[in-house]
Amino acid sequence: MQLSRAVLEKLSSSLIGDQVAKVELLANSEAGLLEELADFGASPSTLDLKLDIWFTALRLEAYIRDELGDLYIDRVNRVFQERSLPFNLVRNNPSTNYKYMRLINLCVKLCVPCVYPHASLLRDGLAHLIIRRAVEEAGEGGNGSSDDLATIVELLTFFLREKETRGSDIELLGPLEDILREIVGKYGYQLQFNYAIRVKISKTPSSSAKYDPFGNKGLELNTTIPNAVSIENPLERSLLSLSLALYSSLFQTLRSKLDDIPAELWKDIHFCTFVTSLLKSGDISLRCAALTFLIQPYFMDEKAWSQKQRLHQALPYLVDCLNFQPLPSWFDPFDSLNSLIELYHRHEPSSNPVIIFLSKTNMMYGLLTLFADCLSLKYQNKYSLRSTTRFIKLCASFAAHDELYRSLLLEQKSLLNHLEFGLERHLELLEEFLSRKQILFDSQDENSRNLPPLYDSELAMAWLLLLKSFSRSVSALRTSLKRNSLAELLLNLVRVSYRVLQECKVAGKDFLTAEIDIMSVTLGCICNFVVEFSNLQSLISNNGIVALIGDILRDPLFNSRLVDNGQAPMPLQASADKVKTNALWVLRHLMYNCRNPEKLDLLSKIPMSKILEFINDPSWPVQEQCFELIRNLTCNSRKVVNILLENFRDITYETDAETSAKIARGTTYLFQFLARKIMLIDPTDNIQKRTLIGVLYIIVNLVAVNENKKELVIQQDEILDILRDILSESQQNVGRYGNDSKLKLASLWVLNNLLWNSAISHYTHHALEGYTLPHKGDESPHQITGSPFASETGIDISTEAGDDEDDEDMDDDLDDADDEDDDEEEEFVHDSVSNAKARTRANEAAVERCKKLLKIGIYDLVKKNVFDESLSVREKARTLQYHMDLLLKDAS
Repeated sequence: MQLSRAVLEKLSSSLIGDQVAKVELLANSEAGLLEELADFGASPSTLDLKLDIWFTALRLEAYIRDELGDLYIDRVNRVFQERSLPFNLVRNNPSTNYKYMRLINLCVKLCVPCVYPHASLLRDGLAHLIIRRAVEEAGEGGNGSSDDLATIVELLTFFLREKETRGSDIELLGPLEDILREIVGKYGYQLQFNYAIRVKISKTPSSSAKYDPFGNKGLELNTTIPNAVSIENPLERSLLSLSLALYSSLFQTLRSKLDDIPAELWKDIHFCTFVTSLLKSGDISLRCAALTFLIQPYFMDEKAWSQKQRLHQALPYLVDCLNFQPLPSWFDPFDSLNSLIELYHRHEPSSNPVIIFLSKTNMMYGLLTLFADCLSLKYQNKYSLRSTTRFIKLCASFAAHDELYRSLLLEQKSLLNHLEFGLERHLELLEEFLSRKQILFDSQDENSRNLPPLYDSELAMAWLLLLKSFSRSVSALRTSLKRNSLAELLLNLVRVSYRVLQECKVAGKDFLTAEIDIMSVTLGCICNFVVEFSNLQSLISNNGIVALIGDILRDPLFNSRLVDNGQAPMPLQASADKVKTNALWVLRHLMYNCRNPEKLDLLSKIPMSKILEFINDPSWPVQEQCFELIRNLTCNSRKVVNILLENFRDITYETDAETSAKIARGTTYLFQFLARKIMLIDPTDNIQKRTLIGVLYIIVNLVAVNENKKELVIQQDEILDILRDILSESQQNVGRYGNDSKLKLASLWVLNNLLWNSAISHYTHHALEGYTLPHKGDESPHQITGSPFASETGIDISTEAGDDEDDEDMDDDLDDADDEDDDEEEEFVHDSVSNAKARTRANEAAVERCKKLLKIGIYDLVKKNVFDESLSVREKARTLQYHMDLLLKDAS
């Protein structure tokens, strides 16, 4: 039926302010009425009224939308199916475009489950509208038509609200840059550069002086901000804020695809100064957009963290945004603060400038007070729950590397009770979900099944991050966290989360990603709870953590080798890598400084062959933990070394011509593999460098076994060349390995064990020389133990687990100073040998190895490192030089 304009005007007026009339229209309208309203191409003269009616009818209160349920979703999808309007965006009437985009933005905001299908058409239309506006501006002297301006603002709002960023969105960067440069060119004259203080320099003739405020020396040290420019047009203010926010967002989400596209606007100092002035703007959207733009380089450029001028300018205004309500939907000051804190935790954990600023301004205590107020609320709704989650994440960042704030938080006796209750609640929800999963799955369409995360998943993750920060403290592990219930809760959470991943693989990416992330952080907490000095280590170990991790490592979801063999697909790669990393880290801590029977017991549950499946994992953090686990397993255990060698046997069987018996010929290729692995490692990457250290210490442990293993290593010229390159570096000659003291020390230990006569029994049980880093205890921002006392047989290391990255935020390798004497542990190093001929042969072999090292120049490098900047390297080099001198003296 054809509706006249008068009828549509009457219908539109009847809907204003009447929720019942809106529901009647959407649910109980006459047959054909909604079809006519949704037919946007039937009558162009009434199109604007139809758009107004849909906009008014769909603008319902949240509880009404929930009551309508699928009916409301169906009506939104009916609007989304319209294709002619976005297809003809450039040719449509500007008023029609604006009303259509206003309607689409309303639907995207209020109906999250619905996905708009014509985003590519809108992207093309936005680019054309921006170009047309630029032409009009240029043709009319900067006073062009503003007809398209409202539509462009709505389009920018749409792309900021889009949940999924597509690779083709990269095409928007050029038009957005044009808009931003045009606005800066239009209003840049308002900037006053009085704040740019000139430093005293040599005088120049006045005739040659030029007005260049950015040519002043010392300007990069100045954190003063110019007064804000005044933009009277509200549409232009919105255009500027949305363009800045979207430009920054695209660079963040499409970072991997932008290697060839330079970030020109961040390099333009005039443009950045204009944006900096917006921090003083009274428009909160402009201020938030400026903050987003100014802190974005810190997450794009690995070296940007050292340039703190913009950080010092932005921090006061970033914190001040916590006082504003409402903020733009695309900006969250909590997330920005968290990201900056975590960034500087990785680079300056002991002097984090963000935490220092919050402390000096007394903001920290204010935030902690607000956190306590959120926890004390009698009832929680979704808004208070969101605020509580943000505060927990922020407190987790504070406490991650600072003992002071850990202590302040743990003084709140009820905090751990809240934490346990939050984790227990999530565990109960998971168990309830498992009991009803089939009913839930049957009620959904199999082709569109994608469940959202549980409502408290983000809260549970925040509590786990806070617990992980607490568990970095030695004193907290021995006092506040000494709760059996807490350890049992973490174990149950891993078990149930893993069961969910096994039984609910069809739940969808969003649901599974949330649970895998929770499982990963839970394993990170367990990793800190099983360090050697933890009172809960035995409890966790006796409650089946090894068997549970064994099941996880055998699952195709977490084992890329099984995927390569075609057994199962491996979705959710990034989240799965974190689980693998922390699972191997737990085993690494359990195997630190333990006895031989404990190592063999672990290998009976998780065979060495299964562990070795991760030494070539695509993720370097996984490889790092795998090699560190092997390092701890092989330390002081001949049996484990033999098991390792057995997995690298390259043996062929030949038939004896005379006896017809089968003869085994061949040897191990373990050392060739390790040499190849070392050659492939890029030491400029911190994670790969730590992997290299782990590989070197595995060699340290292997060559301590007997003369045969020493000979196998001395024949690997690639390994010796790398040791030589590492030792050749100094502060004046920094090369590929960055003059790293840990790499140097590992290299010296390899050389030490190569020259050690393992047949001599009258050497002291432990080497007299070692090294011990200063024990900082609880005062250390990122260390929880001291350093190891290194024996000639190799070094066993324990380290606290972290997040990666990550995890990138995991703490560096730290050692323990409590090596215990155990005859069984030292079984292969100091065997009593009474045969004088055996001792003589071993000494002669050591002399020959020493001569080879002398020939390739390593002896001179050892002498050079006696004067290294690192005390541990100096002491080890001095001892090794003395040992080499003795061997060379015997040879002469």
